[in-house]
Amino acid sequence: MHLDGRFTIVATQYEVYAFLTDPRTVSRHMPDVTNVVIEDDDHFTVTARVGISHIKGDVVMKLAIRDRQPPVSTTVVGKGTGLASVVDMVTSFTLESSPGPEGSGPRQGETTVRWQADVTISGTLAAFGPQGLLDRIARKNIDAFIEGLQQGMSRT
Repeated sequence: MHLDGRFTIVATQYEVYAFLTDPRTVSRHMPDVTNVVIEDDDHFTVTARVGISHIKGDVVMKLAIRDRQPPVSTTVVGKGTGLASVVDMVTSFTLESSPGPEGSGPRQGETTVRWQADVTISGTLAAFGPQGLLDRIARKNIDAFIEGLQQGMSRT
């Protein structure tokens, strides 16, 4: 499953990069996360409660931040297990200052985040892919995550 999009955060590119690449801050905004174990600045494990149709339980996802290019881009690679399924994920983002109105140059403190994710699911959860259910759930969770990030960044 391939997902992508973009959104704007009212913060500088450097602030957004630091926020998105810090497991301590970014994990607070991941939907349905019940536990986070931070190994170091680049490796962390999240446990999330997942519910699809009649299947409910925990998925444990080991995540690694790779290819840091501050303050422009990075990649997060993850592998999760749970519910008799395996989830492989590669997510990346690129940051850029948002253009000002009528070409007046970058606005101070606004950053556009362009992101993409490739997710492969095998096992029990994969059965829900053909009906589009996984895509709808993924979009809902991504929207909640982005809203949480925007709110979290507004408090920093």
